[in-house]
Amino acid sequence: MRNSSKKKVIPIHSAWAFSLDSKSTLRLHDHGLLRVCKIQIDKKLKEFNAYIFFTSLINSNFYQELFFDHFSQISIGKHGPFLTENIAPSDFSEEKNKVFKEKFLQIVASPKWGCPKISEEAFEKIKHLLDHLVTDTTLIYFLDKCRAFNTSSNEAKIYEHEWSHNLSSFYEFILYDPEVKTGHILILTYE
Repeated sequence: MRNSSKKKVIPIHSAWAFSLDSKSTLRLHDHGLLRVCKIQIDKKLKEFNAYIFFTSLINSNFYQELFFDHFSQISIGKHGPFLTENIAPSDFSEEKNKVFKEKFLQIVASPKWGCPKISEEAFEKIKHLLDHLVTDTTLIYFLDKCRAFNTSSNEAKIYEHEWSHNLSSFYEFILYDPEVKTGHILILTYE
């Protein structure tokens, strides 16, 4: 006779299922691009657990992709300028909803070495996008590895793979709204 009181064991990598719904881009200027990846999220756990969530995300097929300023390419084991084996769930830090929009807009408006200023039209589109994506229930995380990669001194950079040097700056934010089971990955790339 089967014991119905036993809990089903779910492998950590499959506790959350992610499927890519759509990808879109917004040109900031000649050397900068915002990528927005909309993902559908199916969770098999009742509670949100950041460690399990990010372990599942890092191991999902669509997360393994190289990003250049003007295009992207599926590349198993790589994500932007990083190797996925070097990205850990602890590399994602939670951002406060109330200051996120201002912080994001400051990033896109701040000068980048060798890049022109963001166009006013692109800036307004980003403001509208953030108003649409961020609600009171949205959980927001930043990939902390971007801080070290985005240092102002190129000599200080440690490139993880042969294409890392293609980008001068890389920013990644994960937005997850548990009420609608939808997430967005916002990636800013500059060359």
